Amino acid sequence: MTLFIALMENPFFSLIILPLLILIARVFDVTLGTLRIVFISQGRRKLAPIVGFFEIFIWLLAMGQIFSNLTNFIYYFAYAGGFAIGNYVGLIVEDKISLGLLSLQLIIRDNPDNLIGLLKENGYSLTTMSAEGQEV
Repeated sequence: MTLFIALMENPFFSLIILPLLILIARVFDVTLGTLRIVFISQGRRKLAPIVGFFEIFIWLLAMGQIFSNLTNFIYYFAYAGGFAIGNYVGLIVEDKISLGLLSLQLIIRDNPDNLIGLLKENGYSLTTMSAEGQEV
């Protein structure tokens, strides 16, 4: 514990290292928040709470440092910067691992029952509708 107190009193640690740690923690927590929202929208009931646990745990660590150093405005900028970067990183991660939703419209001339059955067997959600038109 005395080592931590000695680190906190070191100007290099309090002006550079700790703000960087707050920024990195915030990037991780906001990125996890983005992924958690995607998991919720997809109905992943087991994964979303686990991600939410780590999201809030990291957030509490960052906020604890800010509340114990309320007069250091560098921490505020690190926190806000981590939020902004975390939003950006969260969108990139979501795009790279393709967790979002995809909408695809197919117009099939023949009986689509085989295709519909195959898609449902493989766990895809789908909506079907019939339409009639004039053939040319």
